[in-house]
Amino acid sequence: MRSPVSIPVLAALALFAAAPAAAQTQQVTPTQQAPDRVAPAPLGPTPTDISAEARRAQEAASAGRAVEALDALDEAAIAISEKMPLTIRRATFVAEEPQGYGVFNPRDSTSFEIGQPLLVYAELAGQGWRRSGDIFRTDLVLDFELRRADGQSLVAQQAFNTIATASRRRNREFFLYVTYSFSGLEPGDYVVRTTVRDRAGNKQTAFDLTFAVRR
Repeated sequence: MRSPVSIPVLAALALFAAAPAAAQTQQVTPTQQAPDRVAPAPLGPTPTDISAEARRAQEAASAGRAVEALDALDEAAIAISEKMPLTIRRATFVAEEPQGYGVFNPRDSTSFEIGQPLLVYAELAGQGWRRSGDIFRTDLVLDFELRRADGQSLVAQQAFNTIATASRRRNREFFLYVTYSFSGLEPGDYVVRTTVRDRAGNKQTAFDLTFAVRR
C-alpha cells in the first residue's frame, strides 16, 4: 500500500526560546525507495582534549571574569560537538507546535485517529557548521520511511526537506519540528523513521517513533 504524504517544511531552531519559522505546506509524492543507509555509530566517543579551555575557564572564574569563563566553556563544548557523532538527544510526539528548544508539550499517547497528523519534536546534537566569513551555516537534509510494525516498508522519501540556517555563533541548542500527515493508513501499528543527514559535518543519524492508528 502506498500512502500519499503531506509534509510541512520543518522548523529548526538554533537559539533557546527563539520563535520557530512559519511553517509552509509542501505537497510531495513519495516514491517507493529506501532512505540512505545510516552509518553505524562509533564504538565510543572520539577523544577530545579540552584541558586548555577548562584551565582558562577555571582561571577566569576564580578571578571573577564570568563572561570569559563562559566563553571558554562554550569553546570546549563546541570542540566536543564537532567530534561527536550526530546524535538525537530526545525525540517524541508532541501535542502542539513547540515554541522553542525544550519548550514543548509532549503528547500523552502514541495512538492516533485515521488521518490525524503526527507532530514530532527532536533535539539534535553534534551538527557541523560551514564557515563563510563570520557566518556559520548548517546544512541538513531529511529523509523518512514509513513501515509496518512487522518491518514491511510502505513508503519512503529521500530529501523530503532541507534545513539551512546562518548565524554569527555556532549555536548548539537545535531542534527539529516535523508534521507527518499520512492518509490511507489502515488501523494498526507503524514505525516512522526520520533520517537526518548533516552535509556540513559529513554525519548522519536516524530515529524511529512507533505509533498506532485507531478508528
